Amino acid sequence: MIELIAAIVVFILTHVIPAYGKLRQGLIDKLGKRLYFILYSILSWSVIIWLGFAFIGAPYIELWGQPPWTRWVPALGMPIACVLFVGGFLASNPLSLAIGKQSFDPERPGIIGLNRHPVMIAFALWALLHIFPNGDIASVLLFGLLMALSLYGPIAIDKRQKQNLGGAEWQRLAASKGKFSGSNGWVPGLFGGAAFYLLLVWGHEWVIGASPLP
Repeated sequence: MIELIAAIVVFILTHVIPAYGKLRQGLIDKLGKRLYFILYSILSWSVIIWLGFAFIGAPYIELWGQPPWTRWVPALGMPIACVLFVGGFLASNPLSLAIGKQSFDPERPGIIGLNRHPVMIAFALWALLHIFPNGDIASVLLFGLLMALSLYGPIAIDKRQKQNLGGAEWQRLAASKGKFSGSNGWVPGLFGGAAFYLLLVWGHEWVIGASPLP
């Protein structure tokens, strides 16, 4: 358990420290943007791999059992997370993580009207849903960490995008929240999200060793 806690602390530090603007920019100035991102990617993946092995090797200390209803929580909630993840990632969204190339209309934001950061919310929801059927200390620590970072992500992204876009432009685009007209992200979210969910169900037992179905 000590190794898992150490891995969690290092994981947090590798995400929080680089988010400090002056330090990040100073490293980019010294190393160059390309080298900085290469080195940071290597560091991040190394810590993620370490975290995974530390989690696998952590002792099982039960906090609560696994009543049958807890297995229904991720089974019913993950389709929503998949729609948000695929739809948000493929949507046009200058405010957060997305790869959509079409122009973004804040009056017709589609799935972005639900939240500016659907991909990050999907990650947070995934982590929360997996706490219920995994009532041991190691799982709560791991999924709790991932949920907390996923909820912190939008705060950091908003801060960065306000600087990049300018306050007035960011406010104009962010006014899309609460407006649900437009198809932006909904079509790939619903169809791609359904396919992604089925893929997860199919591969879960093969990768994790346990069926995700109740």
